[in-house]
Amino acid sequence: MINNKKTTAKRFLVIATPPTPNGDLHVGHLSGPYLGADIYCRYLAMCGTEHYYISGVDDHQSYVSLKAEQLGWSPAQVADYFGDAMETTLEAAEIQLDIYARPRKSMYHIPVVQQFFKRLYSEGKLVVKETLSLFCRVCNRHLFEAYVSGKCPHCEHPSGGNACEDCGRPNDCADLIDPVCKSCGSVPYKVPLKRLYFPLSEYEQQLRQYHKSLKMAPHVRALCEQMLAERLPDIAVTHVTDWGIPVPATGFENQRLYVWFEMAPGYLAATCELNAKLQTPPDWTSYWKSKDAAIVQFFGFDNSYFFAVLFPALFLAGDPKIQLPQTFVTNEFYRLNGLKFSTSRSHAIWGQELLRQASSDAVRFYLAHTGPEREQCNFTLQDFYQTVQCELIEGWEAWLQGLGQKVSRGCNARVPLAWQLEEDHENFAGALRSLISQAEAAYQPETFSPQQATRTCCELVRLARRFGKSEDHWSFVRGRHVRWKTSVALELLAAKVLMMLAAPLVPSFAVKGWRALGYETPLSGARWNEILEPLPVGQALSGLVTLSFDLLGKNVQMSQAAV
Repeated sequence: MINNKKTTAKRFLVIATPPTPNGDLHVGHLSGPYLGADIYCRYLAMCGTEHYYISGVDDHQSYVSLKAEQLGWSPAQVADYFGDAMETTLEAAEIQLDIYARPRKSMYHIPVVQQFFKRLYSEGKLVVKETLSLFCRVCNRHLFEAYVSGKCPHCEHPSGGNACEDCGRPNDCADLIDPVCKSCGSVPYKVPLKRLYFPLSEYEQQLRQYHKSLKMAPHVRALCEQMLAERLPDIAVTHVTDWGIPVPATGFENQRLYVWFEMAPGYLAATCELNAKLQTPPDWTSYWKSKDAAIVQFFGFDNSYFFAVLFPALFLAGDPKIQLPQTFVTNEFYRLNGLKFSTSRSHAIWGQELLRQASSDAVRFYLAHTGPEREQCNFTLQDFYQTVQCELIEGWEAWLQGLGQKVSRGCNARVPLAWQLEEDHENFAGALRSLISQAEAAYQPETFSPQQATRTCCELVRLARRFGKSEDHWSFVRGRHVRWKTSVALELLAAKVLMMLAAPLVPSFAVKGWRALGYETPLSGARWNEILEPLPVGQALSGLVTLSFDLLGKNVQMSQAAV
């Protein structure tokens, strides 16, 4: 049974893919699920909706152990060091997680994962198969995932082991075209190996039913339909390696659980950790089996097969009554100077480096404004600084400071009374309502678009500035000062609307702007349904004239080493 009809949820569990701690987070990472999920959660907060944001790190990835070999460290040292660095970067970007799951440090992770495996194994839902495995005689190990590269057997683009980032489809490593060992560059041999496999094809009909009710991007849906049009493969869930969670099954003591198998029940373990933090029973069913809760999943397209096919099938096998995510919010690749961001190739601008040169508001705005929502986009430092200067400093900041000067000169720095609205006032108020509706749509998971949210805010600034300039002429007409003050009150309302629309995007600036508008109650207490309530007449404005983003640091040029 799949219970994923239109949600009537009162609580939301928001999940972003755990990144691999084989390096710090780069701008490509930040532009994807982590910023997106944070923006969505901040919108939910403004709606007064209970929600929790879960992510963390993927400690047991083979890329961690490969990085450890390159650095001369242990895999545990790599996972811990870069796991700490990633947490620092998220905090610097004001990305607020309720749970930052660390599998190696969690008291729930390994027990929940192994219990999930044992249930599938004992019920015969995992099968033993002897298949060909790639083996490097130089390195004396079986090759999978991070340890092998070749060409994808489906699209023939360059691919790593087990999954192709370009087409999104899985492989079994031995079917890669022209495989080579990533460590030594030698051509591996194919040798027989017994492993445990999960037969995806047994869940084909349930997956078809699930996908009908699931909200997801066309690219992800196309991948799902493409895979379902062919026979779904069996997926190896164990590998011969010494890094990862031991397989709790006789005969497989020298193998470890495939990390993407581990990740599915890992979300259940993170939910237990969340409940423990909330001082409630550490039981994952409080969200994953609750009718008043909904799960929204953020991830990059390259992980689509895992979230849209493998994980749902694993959950259905583990517990048919489990509630699957109702909405997927995905992003495409962000490119740097035309090439894909890559931690392993060090082709990246690291998050901490950029956040030392520019404020979190600047970084968040630009990544939201240009992020790869439905197509791949290109990041350049020149465009970053130009966009910040044009849109935020010459746009938002200039309008708000000019508005502050106008109110100081003509209204004694206090909110004037809005009298009867005339046609131009009504038209402007209607435009505000339309922009609010556009922003609201941009923040909904089904139509989620930070790009649209930033553009809506910029359009609000443009329209408000245009309205204010045209209405200023009435200040020189005898007997029409009331109309001008009504216009000023409406322009101040537009400034309030901007702070609320922009709060999920640029939280620090929105808080400063809220205070500059004279509000003593915190912006965190403002609710979306109150967005068009006028500012209190007579409220003193406390700093609108000097309101500044403080977007760029003293050294506004990134070092070449960062690129």
